[in-house]
Amino acid sequence: MLEPGNKILIAHRRLFEKDEPRFFVGEVLDYQAGIVKVSGYSFVREITSGKLLRKDDPRIKLVSITSGTMLLYQLPDDTEVSAVSFESHDSDTILTDGKHVTMNMSERPHSGHL
Repeated sequence: MLEPGNKILIAHRRLFEKDEPRFFVGEVLDYQAGIVKVSGYSFVREITSGKLLRKDDPRIKLVSITSGTMLLYQLPDDTEVSAVSFESHDSDTILTDGKHVTMNMSERPHSGHL
């Protein structure tokens, strides 16, 4: 299902009300039997500003996508992983690479517009 070169967003499932959102955006290096090897960047909430910030150093992660603790989203293949950021607009959190991808990550059924 996943192939090398695919771009993905991994969202760590929040198990408790006070869990902070954590994300990983990267490129699939390999996929076998429910385990994905992905190269990319972690994003964590900065305590004082509340913004989601990218950690500076790229990581390679091995992730079990069958664990039930993560949600995976396949991003367009032309997503520029190194340019991905999270921006706030009208209380929505938007994932963007500034060129090809825009994805509303808010935990509401709509973006504030009816």
